[in-house]
Amino acid sequence: MKANPACCAVVLGLIACGCATHRSIELDAQHPAVRVTTREVLFADRPVSPHEVAAILEDHDVPHDRVIHILLDPDVKDLRPARFLMATLAKAGYTRPVLVTKRHAESRNLGKVRRSVPRQAPAPRKSIRYRKANE
Repeated sequence: MKANPACCAVVLGLIACGCATHRSIELDAQHPAVRVTTREVLFADRPVSPHEVAAILEDHDVPHDRVIHILLDPDVKDLRPARFLMATLAKAGYTRPVLVTKRHAESRNLGKVRRSVPRQAPAPRKSIRYRKANE
């Protein structure tokens, strides 16, 4: 069985050049690609410097008017690294970086709330009588 020369050329070309896959990144609030921890800035769970984040976004052809969600870990108290990252993105032309946190909500049924002090009746209001037009 003979191999097709055109098919062999395509396969050899892919092997020599490498696969030309373009990895897409998700920048929505559910899956933020940029994360700020107490120690470092992470892009897709890989430590990077704030200057590298802007370069990575440009490499992935992210439009400058796109909202970029920056996830803050719950234990982050000092916002200086996040502000520096936002300033770096602004210098690179990205106008809409947004800081987000993981939301947590819970509810409990506490039953009827008992008051220790009985509620007092409101003080009676003084009524005002207006004159009618014919009085």
